[in-house]
Amino acid sequence: MIRDSNHNFGFISIFFHWLSAGLTLFLFGLGVYLTSYGYYSSDYLQYAHLHYALGIILFGVVSIRLLWRLSSKTPKTLVNSTPAKIGISLSKFLLYVFLFAILISGYFICTAEGQSIDVFGLFQIPSIKLLETSQLNIAGLTHKYVAWGLFGLVIVHAGAALIHHFFIRDRTLVRMLKPSKKTPE
Repeated sequence: MIRDSNHNFGFISIFFHWLSAGLTLFLFGLGVYLTSYGYYSSDYLQYAHLHYALGIILFGVVSIRLLWRLSSKTPKTLVNSTPAKIGISLSKFLLYVFLFAILISGYFICTAEGQSIDVFGLFQIPSIKLLETSQLNIAGLTHKYVAWGLFGLVIVHAGAALIHHFFIRDRTLVRMLKPSKKTPE
């Protein structure tokens, strides 16, 4: 099954979910490594440019994923309580808001002095605005603290999926692991 149905996620949604999750976690780890690595280390710029390029790729992936989600059916949640449904909707919304805040602030950090971002030699993303020091500091703090907030939200998100799988014993996690044509019994 390629597209989502009322009961299951399709291959496209599953692919974009795990691709964006993997890139996000890798970029978070690389970002933490870079902040503790030392700016004047010999290969700092190599890792920093990898972080920048993958951030641009992630922006594209998350944008496509959001457009897919807005234009596709969304499987019904497997919980019945209104507070749980609100919590699920809010957490999904915040995942997107945090991701875009991190990606946009990262873009402004990288292009603050007018330089473009090279994406693996394939294309360049130009700077659209020079930042003053105070603006750059705001972008840096936003990038840092929202990234940690996203990391916490991802832990809650993954924990909830595991609780659904091992304790509630519903198909919440399974339907994000493999597409299925079957409807629940």
